[in-house]
Amino acid sequence: MNVVETLIRLATGDEGRPPIGQSADIRDIDNSLNAIHDLFAIEASLAPDTLARYGRAWTRSHLQDGDVRRTADLANRARDDFAALVTLGIGGSDLSARVFHDVLNPAYHNHLTADERGGAPEVYFAGDTFDPRRLRALLAMLTRRGTPDRTLFNVISKSGRTGETIGALMVVRDWLSRHTPGGATGWHGCIVATTGRDAGSALSELHRKRPFYGDALLPVPEGVGGRFSAFSPVGTFFLAMTAGTGTSPGSRIRQLLEGVRWADARWNLPWRDERNIAWRLARWLHLQERFGERNTLVFYNYADNRRLGDWFQQLYDESLQERGGGLHVVPAVGPAANHSILNGIVGGRSDRAVLFVHWEDLGGDTRIPADTDIGGGMAGFGGLRMGEAQSASYLGTARDFSARGIPNATLHVARRDERHLGALMRVLMDTVAVKGRLQGQHVNDAGEVDPAAELTYSQDGVEGYKQRTRDLALQMKSPGAGPGLPVVPPFRSDYL
Repeated sequence: MNVVETLIRLATGDEGRPPIGQSADIRDIDNSLNAIHDLFAIEASLAPDTLARYGRAWTRSHLQDGDVRRTADLANRARDDFAALVTLGIGGSDLSARVFHDVLNPAYHNHLTADERGGAPEVYFAGDTFDPRRLRALLAMLTRRGTPDRTLFNVISKSGRTGETIGALMVVRDWLSRHTPGGATGWHGCIVATTGRDAGSALSELHRKRPFYGDALLPVPEGVGGRFSAFSPVGTFFLAMTAGTGTSPGSRIRQLLEGVRWADARWNLPWRDERNIAWRLARWLHLQERFGERNTLVFYNYADNRRLGDWFQQLYDESLQERGGGLHVVPAVGPAANHSILNGIVGGRSDRAVLFVHWEDLGGDTRIPADTDIGGGMAGFGGLRMGEAQSASYLGTARDFSARGIPNATLHVARRDERHLGALMRVLMDTVAVKGRLQGQHVNDAGEVDPAAELTYSQDGVEGYKQRTRDLALQMKSPGAGPGLPVVPPFRSDYL
């Protein structure tokens, strides 16, 4: 078996244990998987516009060579023109870039010199809250440095009407108008917009009136929802902009997409094939939820990065918690979480399953010194590479959970780089796609299969808060205009 075939492995902590549920129930699930696999196989041959209507255009993100080329070209140009990159986005328009930064870029990226970063800009994030603290501090810092016109803001919103993000853009536009040579007409040159191509996007309309940097829009393709957009320009522009020494913007995107292609090839195997990780994982999760009576999934990423768990929580919860079902994901980072939530897992309610991500090669060979005079049973760590000690911690945790009857599974990822991360994220996306159909989310209220209305790719629940927020914002601008205005009390010390 060659290296390409072993990017990721799946293991469950219940080998040798009786399967959950009765054999007839398991046969029903396996029959459902057969039918779901056949349906996905049919959809794979559909025209792009139909696949987009089904919300599944993300499955072809790795085939969009034109988008890859244009994204890499824009990044090459922008790296020469700007010293800092600020990503303005929220939810899926924000989290994929944060994952790429947290997992792949140097841990202290902004503290390195431009040469040490290989020409990559400093990176910052904003636009995910109305709380002004960080945005205000960021703009003040850039002002003191005298680098407003050397800062590129990538505004990411498919609709171009996301309140938190566009609110931040309005503040940035005002700031750029006051601190860049072009003034009120020159702020466009420090903006890149990643948005939908249709005329309904407010960002597209702004660009039409006066083009943004590079005279280009980065597209959020039709049929690609925010939480499935990591492999579109939503995520790949950031990845390209932060390419370091020894790589280039274009090659870095291609490395990521190599992993996506690997996962896509395995997705199309028969679902019972042991190499088809997404289908096997979806089946395991469904058994835990339906027959194991688990309602919480602890996503235990065993590495020193937290954003992957945030990304997976959004992917899973927003896609699968529909019609009163679906596991709730709790992100955890091992081994830090062993000292914060593990006691609750082993001693609390028996409603949790655990999914580990074990990175077999974390990179580097830092060793724990041997032959020290530190006692307390610590001698076993002396002489080990820290990555080996990390693996011992993961395996000890997994075995302890198994011994205590806590169901767990592990995605073993061979190493931490662009290709393996791309494969991992695509496997998790495919897992969610299968799990959604096991929950019947492609079946409408009339009992008919209707992929165009599949709940896995909708996000109707957020519309209520968005509309109420817009309504209240308008009311707050017109105090005394009539009944129904929100009561906003003054701050009082006795509230605390």
